[in-house]
Amino acid sequence: MEPKRMLIIDDHELTARGYGYLLENAALQNILPKFVIDYAQDTKSAYRQIMSKVKTSLVYDIVLLDINLPSYPEKKIFTGEDVGKLLRKVASKTKIIVQTALTDNHLLYNLFQSIDPDAIALKSEWNEEEFVRCIQNVLESVPYYSAAFSKLIRQQFSKPFILDNEDRELLYLLSIGVSSKEIPKYLPWSSSKVEKRKRILREKFGVEEKNLLSLLRAVKVAGFI
Repeated sequence: MEPKRMLIIDDHELTARGYGYLLENAALQNILPKFVIDYAQDTKSAYRQIMSKVKTSLVYDIVLLDINLPSYPEKKIFTGEDVGKLLRKVASKTKIIVQTALTDNHLLYNLFQSIDPDAIALKSEWNEEEFVRCIQNVLESVPYYSAAFSKLIRQQFSKPFILDNEDRELLYLLSIGVSSKEIPKYLPWSSSKVEKRKRILREKFGVEEKNLLSLLRAVKVAGFI
């Protein structure tokens, strides 16, 4: 059987090499197939590795992608998320495993929507056993989501309503301290529209109090921020 090709993108070299060691060890035990592994520590080297493979039609089978990476402004690639979007355009058959330290539900959900990764793992939850299981799932085209991300998805899809992207963005901005009066600087809304959306959101989340703190508390409990 031909070895699989993997690109590990992580700005911590020791972490990346550790993943490589786990893959080699699992291959020796016949738990996983053998991998030919390339490494990248920033978005620039990741871009070059990916595009060089695309030119030779030898695209990666799997890309293990960290999100917090040094940027490559010349190609408008600023984070690992942008690398994921690039992969979806130029190498649609490549499976993407996102491994991240992000714990912000809003950012995680946006990541899920923008890249549609084959797996999402939070670094704080990942150990050797889970790492190998994740690779196995992805090779078999079975999605893998860490416990925390699975909980987030269950929380959001168990609600009797769905928030659109505008509502999510409004709640996120409010949660990081942007005042209602400042929202029109970030969203193309009037002040009256901001207040109207806040009122509708209070109704959706069953919040009777009109203060912002009560709304944000309910939204956080529901897993949206």
